[in-house]
Amino acid sequence: MKIFAIIFLFVALITGPAFAYSVFAPEGKTLKVHWAVLQAKEGKMSEMAAISARTVAQYTPNEKGSYSLYGAIAKENHDLMRILEIYEDEEAYEIHRSSEGFKNFIEERKPILEKLIILPVEPVVLEQKIEGVGSCVTMMLAEVKSEKLDEFKNLIIQEMKRAVAEDEGVLGMFATAEQGDRSNFIHTLEIYKDEEAREKYLSSESYREFVKITEELLNSFKVFENLPAKINLSKKGLHID
Repeated sequence: MKIFAIIFLFVALITGPAFAYSVFAPEGKTLKVHWAVLQAKEGKMSEMAAISARTVAQYTPNEKGSYSLYGAIAKENHDLMRILEIYEDEEAYEIHRSSEGFKNFIEERKPILEKLIILPVEPVVLEQKIEGVGSCVTMMLAEVKSEKLDEFKNLIIQEMKRAVAEDEGVLGMFATAEQGDRSNFIHTLEIYKDEEAREKYLSSESYREFVKITEELLNSFKVFENLPAKINLSKKGLHID
């Protein structure tokens, strides 16, 4: 397993992430990253999405420090949406929260919002192509054995960077860790051009090898499937050397 990791890292250093870019905060700032889990009252998610489209969505693209909000509606529950939000720093997040659009969104969704969870996380790897539109989004929650956490993080960083750099249909790969005593709980979000691109990635030798060498590092994992979405990649915050 360690031999494979060394070889993999060596190849990555030679080839480099030619088409992959990391999301980062400017010097002196710290990324603000969290997951937002919204549950609408039964049958009301489409209404909530419409409210978002005419309120907060009008402002966010013009907020310099609001890097990206990537999410999708759960396939197992059409009233549940999970969103990975990335901001330049805490100040940028507060600017977003204080915008007219966000305030209107908060107010208008009140009658149809069943539950809201904000989960602060630490970024492990935030990698994406510079542009593209994805229609397939999947997420995963992995509980890593605490003593194997560093090893798992190194391997997932390598694989996610490789996949975005080398696989045409892989548009974005993001992994985050919960804070405090749950830092071994890793949440991921993967954006693919379409379902075909996802299937191609899952059947690739690199991914199958990644699964093989990491499965013994995990206590458990769960994949969250989502309804087809339309994700336009944000160009903000990309570390382009």
